[in-house]
Amino acid sequence: MFRKTAAAALAMGLMTGGAYATEHEVAIVAGAFYPEITYVQPGDTVVIYNADDTPRKVFGDEYHFVTPQMHNGDEYILTIYEDMPNEYFGKSFTVEGGDDTVGEGSVPAEEVADVDEDGKTMRGVFSFAPPPLDD
Repeated sequence: MFRKTAAAALAMGLMTGGAYATEHEVAIVAGAFYPEITYVQPGDTVVIYNADDTPRKVFGDEYHFVTPQMHNGDEYILTIYEDMPNEYFGKSFTVEGGDDTVGEGSVPAEEVADVDEDGKTMRGVFSFAPPPLDD
């Protein structure tokens, strides 16, 4: 009995590739994404959470996703897929429902995104590379 169970478990592991989807969290804090780089694989989910007082939209570099306007405490769940464009950006809004046209024009996402006083664009990255090992 044990052999049959072990063989079935091994076969199931080989069929699924032994991989499991992981849930990641990205917080919006002080007009930036934390962490700025999230190491993902296809099938993973990313919970984008607005921990800032400013309402924002988050959108992919090719507008492959655009969140609704997110207020403090709101979250958006994104599923990662193979060959997904890997950059995303954030845009703040001071008016409820402001600029519902994000992603509807031909303006590059990076030009729509917020830029802080030091000239840094509100940008995050999904990396499909293995995460660096901690020393």
